[in-house]
Amino acid sequence: MRHEKIFQMEFGRVYGLLLDKALRKGRTEAEVDAIISWLTGYSTDQIRRAAAVPYGDFLRQAPAPNPDRVLIKGTVCGVRVEEVEDPLLREIRYLDKLIDELARGRPLKKILRKPGESPLWTCPRCGRSFRHREQDHYCGEAPKTIEDYIAAQPEAVQDRLRQVNAAVRAGLPEAAEKISWSMPTYWRGRNLIQFAASKKHIGLYPGPEAVAAFAPRLSDYPTSKGAIQLPHGKPLPLKLITAIARWCGENP
Repeated sequence: MRHEKIFQMEFGRVYGLLLDKALRKGRTEAEVDAIISWLTGYSTDQIRRAAAVPYGDFLRQAPAPNPDRVLIKGTVCGVRVEEVEDPLLREIRYLDKLIDELARGRPLKKILRKPGESPLWTCPRCGRSFRHREQDHYCGEAPKTIEDYIAAQPEAVQDRLRQVNAAVRAGLPEAAEKISWSMPTYWRGRNLIQFAASKKHIGLYPGPEAVAAFAPRLSDYPTSKGAIQLPHGKPLPLKLITAIARWCGENP
């Protein structure tokens, strides 16, 4: 699929395309950098040094994703940004949307969202109103641990998520657990592997090298260059998940 290739593009190439779009409309490189910094927390120097980093990794490893990015609404490539299910692709579309607005002449101070600029959404479960979309809401504080994340998911998938988490933990017993890009993440100096619940599957995100390395054993599962889909209703390949997680820890 087209977006799977985007994950592997060098960030410098993507940056060049975004910058060209802005410059052709009379905007500046400083404005493009300001948008990327606002969205990800990278400094201008860090943005320059990341030219050879795969675009997907550039976003996964962002030092300070802006919590107000969930206020970004609208259509990119015919799809509403807030309805993009894949977490990494959603981050890419956030940046696409902001650069589109820059190229259309919107003032930078309006592009960089602030609370109060998006209509309220009312949770049908708890009745409270929020300025972010439903799938980022947990009827309380955002999850701080993997167990918090799992407990906030539908009961029908909680046991499967715990099995996936245990399988990953078995392969990475010394890695730290964290929440990154709203996903359970195992980290050791960098994000090693992530997973997340979706409507029809659990997504496992070990990165493109791991998917390629295990391709012969993944023939029964939909994959992209950086992701594996584990369909609901199908037995989980727990030993395989552990092997993939261990591989991620052994292959920086």
